[in-house]
Amino acid sequence: MSNIDYKAWMEQPRMLNERCRGLPLVWTPDVKWFNNDWLGPTPHVHDDATEIGFLAQGSLEIQIGGSKRVYKTGDFMIMPPNKYHNYWFAGDETVCFFVVVAPNHKHNRLRHKDFTPDNYEGDAPYANVYESETLPSNEHFKAEKVTLQPGESEGQRKLDTQDRVIYIVNGSAQIQVNTLGGVLAANRYQLIPATTPHQITNAGFEPLVYISLIVTDPFTANPVLEHEE
Repeated sequence: MSNIDYKAWMEQPRMLNERCRGLPLVWTPDVKWFNNDWLGPTPHVHDDATEIGFLAQGSLEIQIGGSKRVYKTGDFMIMPPNKYHNYWFAGDETVCFFVVVAPNHKHNRLRHKDFTPDNYEGDAPYANVYESETLPSNEHFKAEKVTLQPGESEGQRKLDTQDRVIYIVNGSAQIQVNTLGGVLAANRYQLIPATTPHQITNAGFEPLVYISLIVTDPFTANPVLEHEE
């Protein structure tokens, strides 16, 4: 694992649509909160929505519901609906923290006051992508760790009602999204809207490892529907 160029990393486009929103957060040792979080220090709850976090670099102490622990590089966590979460810088390395919230409720994106006792209960499922082959999921995210060997491809896929987010952990991916294609390097991500044909292929000489997030459509309770060609 090499150090991330955090300035280039956080210039990646934010994701903002009806199904989900997300961004690459950075916390350098010289500040008191995430450098590029426009809200500032805001412990909060997402009512009826889930937030996932992937710690690409550094360490954070995070309270989620009734749990509080120090997370390390490679940790992937679920912050369940209606559970309070707050963050503290840990260690001495710049933090790169990728987050996605789904669904993206326009009327209630977060709540930062009037917390109730149940907001402080429960645990936060998590796993480390470098140590585990499975990642936690819930009703808003189907999370998978995918590994492709050099030259191997997923095959073309198309999700009918779900968006998909791909985050490259290691290696280099040739990604085709509808008629557009390109190479996605480590610590880069791509949002793939529902109904969009796409294909991911290992474009390098080492194993390609990426996180696949299938995002539940907020307007339907249908299971994941997809076509493979």
